[in-house]
Amino acid sequence: METIDENTFLKNFGQNLKRLRIAKHLTQANVAFEANMSVSQIQRIEYGQHNFTILTLLSLSKALDLKPAELLQFMDKDLTK
Repeated sequence: METIDENTFLKNFGQNLKRLRIAKHLTQANVAFEANMSVSQIQRIEYGQHNFTILTLLSLSKALDLKPAELLQFMDKDLTK
């Protein structure tokens, strides 16, 4: 498996989160409310600027009604290109 640097990982995760959120017709505010987070936290995660915890991953997956693994399904591709 090819290694991925931390910044690329965070950016790819954020782009995948945004893609999934939009596909479910949710706003950042909707997700923030359901995940008990601030909108600015959601924004920072989507921009790849926040190194979040595994519990945040769980909260986001619940807010989006997804399995946590679905939030990580970007790992095969570099979405920043």
